[in-house]
Amino acid sequence: MANIEKIQGDAILQLFKELQQNKIPLKVTLTNGGYEHLSHLKKIRKRLRTHYFLIEYNEDFQKATENLDDWRLRIEFTGKDGIMYAFQTKDGDMSQGMIWIKFPETVHRFQRRSLFRLEAPHGTRLYFNINEIRYKLFVINVSLGGTLGVLVSLTKQMEQELKLNNPRIIENVELVFPAKGENDDDSKVNIKQCQFIRQERNPQTKKFECAMAFKEITEKEQKKLNELFYQWQRDYLRKR
Repeated sequence: MANIEKIQGDAILQLFKELQQNKIPLKVTLTNGGYEHLSHLKKIRKRLRTHYFLIEYNEDFQKATENLDDWRLRIEFTGKDGIMYAFQTKDGDMSQGMIWIKFPETVHRFQRRSLFRLEAPHGTRLYFNINEIRYKLFVINVSLGGTLGVLVSLTKQMEQELKLNNPRIIENVELVFPAKGENDDDSKVNIKQCQFIRQERNPQTKKFECAMAFKEITEKEQKKLNELFYQWQRDYLRKR
């Protein structure tokens, strides 16, 4: 279970200023409409002693809410500390491509790093060794706390070794993000220890999938992963 800390009062204003300044992506979910998209906090305003934050919305969101009398949002984000925050809001006012939303009474801070997950950039790989056998995982999605991927070039012997080592700790794992441009190098993050959370053959795709948790990583490598993660989220937002 995650440890949950409540953030209230002036601490919310400070937190939201950091969201705006650092352009941290927000995952916005319409809880009673099934709509989800990424956005970020554009402005903070105060009206009649009440603070509001403004986020962008698009045509799809407008369509999803047009028949709802009372719509609510769940907003999640991963802070610079690598930990997930979440809160819920009541409906806001939509104007000129922006939603005006009252500050929530409480923001929850989860003491766990594996909750916010997005599709990995194409070409992201993860490498590890078991008994001197090199394994390569094509990453499907990744978070600051773990990853899910598909093993490639898997022999029966390799599959058997995996099953025997579940849920053993794997050491010296390499997570490699693809280069952004032709003249750039791949970005590599070294993870001291990972642990298998799940491994199975997908009955639909017939591919062997592995879910892994990052158990130990140095402060330097964690900072590198954080920076890559935020950059990747911002790139995703720009493409939408």
